[in-house]
Amino acid sequence: MKRRELTHAERVLIVERHVAGETLSVIATSLDANLFTVRHWWRAYRDDGWSGLNPTPKGPPSVGALGHFDPLVKYVALRFKREHPGWGLPMLRLHMQRRPSLQGMALPKNTSLWSYLHQFGPRLLVHRRSLTQRPQTQPVRAVRPHQCWQMDFKSDEMVHGCQTLVYPFGLTDEASGAPLLRVIHEIKARGNHRGLTTRHVQADLRQAFNTWGRPDAIRMDRDPLFIGSSHFDWPGTILLWLVGLGIQPVVNRAHRPTDNAMIERAHRTWRSDVLDGAIFSQTSTLQAASEQALEDRRRYLPSRHPGCNGQPPAEAFPELLCAHHPYSVDQERQLFDLGRVDAYLAEWEWRRQVDSAGKISLAGRNHHIGKPIKGQVVKVRFDPATREFLCSLADGRIVAHLALVEVTLDYILDQGV
Repeated sequence: MKRRELTHAERVLIVERHVAGETLSVIATSLDANLFTVRHWWRAYRDDGWSGLNPTPKGPPSVGALGHFDPLVKYVALRFKREHPGWGLPMLRLHMQRRPSLQGMALPKNTSLWSYLHQFGPRLLVHRRSLTQRPQTQPVRAVRPHQCWQMDFKSDEMVHGCQTLVYPFGLTDEASGAPLLRVIHEIKARGNHRGLTTRHVQADLRQAFNTWGRPDAIRMDRDPLFIGSSHFDWPGTILLWLVGLGIQPVVNRAHRPTDNAMIERAHRTWRSDVLDGAIFSQTSTLQAASEQALEDRRRYLPSRHPGCNGQPPAEAFPELLCAHHPYSVDQERQLFDLGRVDAYLAEWEWRRQVDSAGKISLAGRNHHIGKPIKGQVVKVRFDPATREFLCSLADGRIVAHLALVEVTLDYILDQGV
């Protein structure tokens, strides 16, 4: 197996897993690393403790490989290699020769290029995200209305007549298959959803809660508007808001649209009921037609959902039309329990590598930890007692306390922050 340089986070993980009882061979296989490299870092910890795992400064020296070439040559070489990791040195040098900004400049030989690029080590390897420990999601199997909803955005649709692109948001009840909500959002161009934010999703859900009450759980895919980021490395505002309202967020597996099969089917039904062959002069007319179509599906049209036995959902499940857990926008602050949010955050653990400026990224923002520990990995955990995020090194020493506005009551409820 080809050797590669391990990041500080991976070195710490080797020690933690070996101390927990895993063999070095199993650890090496799971990390796709050489066994001798894994053994080397275990012995470094055994001999010198956690300090033996600390990274040494990387990067090109001021004089050395390419030290006498124009800085632009070094910049282009590194950029090409990062953008095209599969390029060998001859291909890399050929494209540097064709680069207009390097015309007339002296270019290094392949051996000098190798010496320069080799110094950057992990920066040129496949990026491996730091580990994030998330709460275990309890499986939900809905057997009664409002026990679990499914929510999702439908793909872009062109509205004939007003020639407007829309991005509809939908909610479906899992136990009955009844469509609960369809909100029409206008967008500027296909794939351009920049105008939509988490606050739009929050407003749509408030509209549903006002009509149907709060469900026990809501199932969703990994849309960043729902969960904060597609990698699910931070609980976004919607998740924290739902938890505070006593609603269990259920996040589907990555790249598994079948986990949200009911809302996916509802998208197709809505399109055939409302959009196909219809012309709308404005989106408000489309919204009205959509609401009527959903009402027809709930009350009058037979359903193919297994639990409905061919009846309309409202007949098969009379409790569908009754509010579940009470809700009103005016009382939301009283219904919201920040203690539930704190307990949820306490189940998370983040691992972040400190960059060259001494910062880590958390909640989509950079936070300064300290330049002396650059390159090292820190563990971040939430302390409910102080409502701070504690950053500690591998040896347990706390190096920073972070207070994030993203977990405050006013920010989550979107009230004055």
